[in-house]
Formats: sequence, C-alpha cells, structure tokens
Amino acid sequence: MGWGGKMKEKFLEIVHESGNLNSKLFSLSRIKILWALSELGEDGATARQIKNGLNIGSDGSTYSNLNALVEMGYLRMEKVRFESKENLELYVITPAGLEEWNKIKNWFDMLVCEGE
Repeated sequence: MGWGGKMKEKFLEIVHESGNLNSKLFSLSRIKILWALSELGEDGATARQIKNGLNIGSDGSTYSNLNALVEMGYLRMEKVRFESKENLELYVITPAGLEEWNKIKNWFDMLVCEGE
C-alpha cells in the first residue's frame, strides 16, 4: 500500500513539529511526571507520591528523572515540613514545564488524530 498525499503531508508535519520538542524529555517516566504534575498545579507532589502513583520504578530512577526535570527548568523542588516530620521534597511544575508539556500534548495529538 502506497502513501497517499495527505498521509505523507501529515507525516512530514509530525516530523517537523518534533523538532520543537526537547529530546531530553522523551522518556516515559519523564513524560508521566510532567503530565501528573501539570494536573496537580501548585499543590505538587513528593517523590514517594510520584513513584507510587505512577509506578515509575525504584527510588533511584524516580530521583534521577525528577532531578533531570529540575535541571531542565521544568520542575522546581521545595523543602516543606509535613505533619512535624523532616523536611519533604515537594516537586511542582514550572511555567516552562507546563509550556513543554503543552508542546508534547499537541504533538501526541498530531500522532493520534486522523488527518484534519
């Protein structure tokens, strides 16, 4: 089956748009983290909540991905005191992270939506 003109155009559009995305962000764990924190807004979440809620894997993997997102400027980490326990690390999405998440959502939309 050959590629029709419309399908080829859509494919080229998707490839072109992918250039606007940060390739360092493309891991399932990082995308899941951005998605979850975009939904939580300023409330954010702790590493433990993120790890358990998203089934990311080990503590090391979770912290590695969170630290990478902080270094990219997509998350900020705040130390907060919770129920008289030690300071917990709370992760919150930044405006830059929200902007990048919106780019990813739009790109995913292009992948799954039929030619419009």
